[in-house]
Amino acid sequence: MTSVEENENYMVKQAQNVRKTDPSSAKAWILTAKTLYPNAFNVQYEAYLLERDGKNFEEAAKCFSVIATNFTNQHAELWQEVNALTNALRNENESTPEQEFYVKMYKHLTPEVQHNIFVHMINNSGDNLQQCIHSYILMFNRFPNTASWQAPRLLEMLAEGMKADPDMYQRMLVEEVLPMIQNKPPELSPLLACRLYTNSLEYYLRQIMDDEKCDTTEAWKNIFKVLMLCGQMMGWEPFLPFSKQINQNVYWDKLVKILRGSPAGSSQVLFYATTLFIYSLHGYIRKLRIEDADVSHVLVEGFIDWSPSESDEVQRMDCQPDGGDVQSMEPPKFSATTAISQELSEAFLHAARCWQLLNTEQFQRDFSQLMLALPLAPWISRFLFDLAIYFGHRDEANKLMADMNTPSTLVQSLQILSLNLMQGSMTYQGFQCVLKILAELPATSGQLLDNISLKSHRHMIFLPLTKIALIQYCTRAIVSRLSRMLFEPNCSDRLLGDLLALLQLSADKDVLLKQHIFQLITQRKSFNLHTLSNYIIATDIIEELAFIWNSQLDDANFELTGSPTSGGGAGSSTVAGSAQPRRIGTRGADKGARDEFKSLIRQQIARCNENIPALVANFITQEHLTLAQHIFGMAPPVETIVIK
Repeated sequence: MTSVEENENYMVKQAQNVRKTDPSSAKAWILTAKTLYPNAFNVQYEAYLLERDGKNFEEAAKCFSVIATNFTNQHAELWQEVNALTNALRNENESTPEQEFYVKMYKHLTPEVQHNIFVHMINNSGDNLQQCIHSYILMFNRFPNTASWQAPRLLEMLAEGMKADPDMYQRMLVEEVLPMIQNKPPELSPLLACRLYTNSLEYYLRQIMDDEKCDTTEAWKNIFKVLMLCGQMMGWEPFLPFSKQINQNVYWDKLVKILRGSPAGSSQVLFYATTLFIYSLHGYIRKLRIEDADVSHVLVEGFIDWSPSESDEVQRMDCQPDGGDVQSMEPPKFSATTAISQELSEAFLHAARCWQLLNTEQFQRDFSQLMLALPLAPWISRFLFDLAIYFGHRDEANKLMADMNTPSTLVQSLQILSLNLMQGSMTYQGFQCVLKILAELPATSGQLLDNISLKSHRHMIFLPLTKIALIQYCTRAIVSRLSRMLFEPNCSDRLLGDLLALLQLSADKDVLLKQHIFQLITQRKSFNLHTLSNYIIATDIIEELAFIWNSQLDDANFELTGSPTSGGGAGSSTVAGSAQPRRIGTRGADKGARDEFKSLIRQQIARCNENIPALVANFITQEHLTLAQHIFGMAPPVETIVIK
């Protein structure tokens, strides 16, 4: 150590000894040392510490400027202060009293020194990626103009950091960095810009999917902002900003316009179409569950109205093989069954259009990679299953169902039933699904749906998972199958009666089918209606049966089965061997029989205000063996209980 260094150290030591007890003496020692040794780091640093400890932020700023300007990074003490300063700036809104001093001191530094602090921090961060990124962010906040030429390096570092900790670096990208560069976006390589957009999209999608309190409108607004920003970086034609007031057809028309002016496989079209697809997909999945209500919807096959000329169609449908797709030149329509059906169908069709575009040869590979990088698996599996149902690809839908995680056995049974109906003829598996659905009916009552059955063309419906809607769908599935058997020459009395019991659910519908059944009844010399007292209470059917009973000729016999006591209902039962139901016939009927018939009719009409959906569901459940015999020709076992 030279004599000069010894003298420097001596003066500094003297100042340190009295710094806390006699600040004035300490300052005198340092002023003397600064005069004699102005280029000595330890002298200048001690002068800074003296002002820092005295909370003199203006003088401390002057001293710090001298050190930062004249001394480089070989002094560890300097970098400790720089670290303390930058940490204080990073926590400016929640700073401690000590950090408040650094913030005030920083404001009195010259702009050049302020900027150099960040540059030095960045250049000396070494392998500390997080510290380097934070320094860049602080510098951009304090010196926005530096972002235009420094941002590419920062964005590359963020992309690198996402490999190790995607959550943290995605948050930094989306919440801190992108807002700073959106007004003057830098030029980036297409690969980096697309990568940053994908990571931003993943960040917002996780919020939408995982956070029930997420403002999805705000999230989508931000996604579109990032899309526009990345488009600017790559010189793309601007897309449309996000607005819930913009119809999705407008977005699609804009996409088609850009597509026509772009080369095959354009990244611009890929990312615009992918964003529009996910936006439509999210709307579809979200609308499947009605907002603020515990009611979900499931896309299922609709029914075709029965007609007297159905026999040829029956043969065609019944001859369709068990496997394969539904053959149709035109895609099916959507029936408006609930208030949200229109919105659901529009969101689904928009998503389907984008999906088909993105799965063309020019985009398929890149789009598949994007889908693997995004957390969309639960949405995609449900959408692809519904898409397969929509296009009638039954084999594909069966494969997708095997891979799909469906937590609800009710939904699964309904989807299997719909797939079963798609082939045109309900199988025993479909019938079992009906029984499972009726055994798991939800508590939400709901209401009967319109347009569940239409004329002459295939259609789809969004079925709400409510008690009445599910009963209606299951009932219609059985009616659709049983009504085809009306054209068979040996159609049984029991089949006609069971159809009448099922048709009570749609009092103002199925007029032609009911008329055909009554016509078949009147044409018969003998007819026995077993299900009257237990299950038939609809006034229109009761009145027609009464008319037939009263108009029977002497050579015909029309029998109705009545309860041994008045007041029998669908919820009561008698064990075999006890009092048996009484038959009331027209052949040889005396006054007593006619009075008994009138009493039976009055008894049934008195029950007309009962819950018909519950009655029909109970009928299917209790009489499922007989229904199975009708449909599949299965001989039912001996019954030990008579439901009345």
